[in-house]
Amino acid sequence: MTGIILPEIPGSLRQARLLYSVDAAQLAGLEAGGIVLPESLANAMLKRQVEFAAGRFCAREALQQLGCESRATLAIGQDRVPLWPAGYLGSISHGDGLAIAVVTTTKAWRGVGIDIERILTIEAAEPLVEHLMTAAELAIGNAAGLSLAHWLSLVFSAKESLFKALYPLVGRYFDFLDAEVCELQKQQSCITLRLVTTLSPSCVKGSLYCVRYSCFSNNVATLCLL
Repeated sequence: MTGIILPEIPGSLRQARLLYSVDAAQLAGLEAGGIVLPESLANAMLKRQVEFAAGRFCAREALQQLGCESRATLAIGQDRVPLWPAGYLGSISHGDGLAIAVVTTTKAWRGVGIDIERILTIEAAEPLVEHLMTAAELAIGNAAGLSLAHWLSLVFSAKESLFKALYPLVGRYFDFLDAEVCELQKQQSCITLRLVTTLSPSCVKGSLYCVRYSCFSNNVATLCLL
C-alpha cells in the first residue's frame, strides 16, 4: 500500500502504523518483538492473529511515544475493545495490510476512534444499505455525487470511529442506526453524525459529532475525537 493519507491528527495524540503481510513469518516477527496472542486467539485463522498482533504492536509503539513504560500487550476487554493502561485511551484499526493506532491521555481527550476500511464493491455494498443507513442518509451521498459503494464504505467507517470514540462513555455495544449522517462537508472532509437515541447520560439523542475522513489507495480512513 502506498500513498497513505490519514485525517489530520492533533499534536496531543500519537500514532504508529505498520504495513504487514498475512503470513507466519510476519506473526513470528511480531511475537519475537514481545506481542503476545491471547488464549482466545490460539486457534484463530492466521489473518486474525496477524491483524491482532500488528494492531497491538502499533498501540504499544504509540503508548511509548507518550511516555507509557509498559510493554505489555493490550488485553481484549468487553465487546472486543482494547484495555488501555490507566490514564491513556486510544483506538486501533487494521485491514488491507495496514495497521494503525492512535493514543492520547485521558486528560487531553474523552474519546478517540480511528477506522480504516477498503472501499466495498457494489455487490458487497448493496445488501448492507438497510443495516447501515436510512434513506435520508443515502440521499446525502447521492446529492454529493458519490457512488453507493464509496458512500456506504465512508459511512460505515465513520460510524465505526464514532463507536470506538463513544465506547468509554457508553460502555456497551450500540447499533449503526443509533447514529445518522446529518451533513457531509466535502471541502472540509468532515461527516457530521447525530445520535438518534440516548446511549448514556453524556451521549444523548441529538448530540452531534464531527468525523474527519480521508481517502487513499481504494481505502477510506476516519477519525473521531471527543
